[in-house]
Amino acid sequence: MKKRYIHITVCFVFILFSTIAQAERIVIVNGQQLNQEQINNLEQIHCGPIANGNYWLDLNTGIWGYAGSPTPQGYITDPCYQQQQRRPGLSERGLLYSPGELLR
Repeated sequence: MKKRYIHITVCFVFILFSTIAQAERIVIVNGQQLNQEQINNLEQIHCGPIANGNYWLDLNTGIWGYAGSPTPQGYITDPCYQQQQRRPGLSERGLLYSPGELLR
């Protein structure tokens, strides 16, 4: 009897995780739901992942925002430029110390 409950529980967990793994991405841009290939192309332009949601995008300027809100959130390519900017090293920021320097 106990084995039967374990078996049923394992089957339920397997079905639950397989359903979650197959969950469809829902990205809507300018009122059109994108398929996975379109989402991949947009993520490549964006230089990063795009969360499920409903967005507007001005194709001429690259400015985007959330559907229903006229407030722009930025440019679609902003993350690309943020990744290219290098943060100054520890020595350039004056935070790199040699051994024993703090004890002087």
